[in-house]
Amino acid sequence: MSLVITEKKTSNIPLLASKSYSAVCTAAIYLGEQFSQYDKQKQGKYVNQCMFIFEIPSERVEIDGESKSRWISTKRMNALLGERSALGQFISSWCGEKMKNINLADLLGKGAILAVSQKETSAGSKYNSIESITGIPDGIPAPKPESELLAFDADEPDMEVLEKLPTWIQDIIKKSTQFAENPPMQEVAPPEPSGDKTNKQQSNEDDGEECPI
Repeated sequence: MSLVITEKKTSNIPLLASKSYSAVCTAAIYLGEQFSQYDKQKQGKYVNQCMFIFEIPSERVEIDGESKSRWISTKRMNALLGERSALGQFISSWCGEKMKNINLADLLGKGAILAVSQKETSAGSKYNSIESITGIPDGIPAPKPESELLAFDADEPDMEVLEKLPTWIQDIIKKSTQFAENPPMQEVAPPEPSGDKTNKQQSNEDDGEECPI
């Protein structure tokens, strides 16, 4: 840690209001095998984790004079589909049925109703969190994605897809055992500045679990 401590810059993009939103899945991300340790655990363990990003076209933010959709990410979830697993419950609530196996990429472009809340980290910064998810009710059109649909697999990393993901998600992926054992030869370029401004703001920086906009 440096002796020089600087106040961290914060975004001026406001939080989403605590309510339900029509959204569409624009990124399905397998983060690879990640080290996980709960507060009460003496020893941590490595687990396979994944996450999703949802776009909310009805909520807009202006970046460099251009109107863009807001987005919000899920927390990192262990890649397990058991009835008690967070991912299993998330997928079941979203798709309306229990899944014994699923290709996460098949969920790209799928609509959802997200219940979003505002929370606060131990450091005092506020962020949005997805509290629950359901499918789009029959008769209601799902929102159309404006962003490119992205699927990333840490076991078979596509570096072009990786560099399109937010920087904080790239950093998580680089901590996976897959990247530690077989680091990519190609250097990962940072995202375009406009995208970074749009999507960087409200990360839960204490634990890196979610970065909603």
